[in-house]
Amino acid sequence: MHFLLNLVFLLLSIGLIFLYCSVPYLFVAWIKVIWQNRRAEEQKVGQQPEPFWNKKRKTTLRSIALLVSVACTVIYINQRVTWMGQDNANLKAKEYYVVGQVLNVFRGALTTFIHPEIPVMLPLRGLQRLIFSMGAIHLPENDGEIGVWQNQWFHNHYSKKNRKELFIQNSNPTDSMRALLDQWWGSLEAMATRPFVDKQMEEEHYYLDFPSLALSYYLKKGYFAHHYAGSQHSLALIPEHVERARLLSGWLWDLQGKWQQSVKTMAFVKKNPKLEAMYLFVLQAELIHYQQGLINQNQFTCDNIAVDRYVAARKQFVEPTSGRPAYVRMKNIKQAKRLYRWSIDGSQARSMRYVLRHYCGMEVVGKEDNSRYASRAKHYNRTQDQESEHAAKANFRQEIKILEEQFNE
Repeated sequence: MHFLLNLVFLLLSIGLIFLYCSVPYLFVAWIKVIWQNRRAEEQKVGQQPEPFWNKKRKTTLRSIALLVSVACTVIYINQRVTWMGQDNANLKAKEYYVVGQVLNVFRGALTTFIHPEIPVMLPLRGLQRLIFSMGAIHLPENDGEIGVWQNQWFHNHYSKKNRKELFIQNSNPTDSMRALLDQWWGSLEAMATRPFVDKQMEEEHYYLDFPSLALSYYLKKGYFAHHYAGSQHSLALIPEHVERARLLSGWLWDLQGKWQQSVKTMAFVKKNPKLEAMYLFVLQAELIHYQQGLINQNQFTCDNIAVDRYVAARKQFVEPTSGRPAYVRMKNIKQAKRLYRWSIDGSQARSMRYVLRHYCGMEVVGKEDNSRYASRAKHYNRTQDQESEHAAKANFRQEIKILEEQFNE
């Protein structure tokens, strides 16, 4: 029964993808025919109007149909071989997963260039939703695999390009954007807290995809505040989001230990330093957010485990115990510099460094570039380092006030 439904969904996917490939071709051909016929009328050539349906176009459509059918079949067979083996689990659900992957590959190609919420994407998304609803009910209730399906089929199309909800104006939060973020959170929670019966799914998707989704969630969670710009302090005052920062930083911390237990994963991480650099940044960022929340709750202490983890994560980012830092090994220099800037030179990182230095007597590694404060420092008759410290304190203005009262007592 499940296999027959699998084939039905495969045929529906092939047909839908064929339409998406053929309609643009037919539209261009139609415009071309109209233009040629009008030109012939203007020049009064007297020739018969060119028919729209000719042998060439019919042959082209057959070629498109053949190409789509072959491509989809190859992807489908590859997915069956990969996910329907003796070592896999949840095989009833996998009947839907493998065919859903055929559709998702095509959607992924489109959303590389266009936003996933553009109306033209609705039929593809609708069919993907139908396949998901039919397949997910066959997953065990407490299995983390559902988080992988959600991430791959619905969230990854946003996170891979760091997209937000369509038509958000001036970064103003909307209920639908918050709902989307809650869905991302649900996917993160499912992958991190539920066991995986299918260990291949755990290694190849949870271990490798989690940091990217966590990064997207961190970069966009400001929409939970009243306004996205300057939302860090606002979120640090909301207990729910302080708790989420604690949970997510904990899940990220544990993830590296899971990586180290998998030879296959560690080999991938070594070949793809961007994954490790991205992971270390979002780990630091969530730890800072959590500590900022603790300060506002008057619960910050220098011996908090979050402090130790932050110092260790920052050191691993800048000065790992062996080899060169992951960000240095990245091929994309622009992305590497951005991750370093966010991790070491960002306002949150500078403020956290100030807190640890002045209230805990702790130094963290990483060289900041204070040259950007040159003009302001000159204006206020300060050194660049003094101006940098002033900015770090200003960014944590309320937090510094709380810490001053706490540590003076």
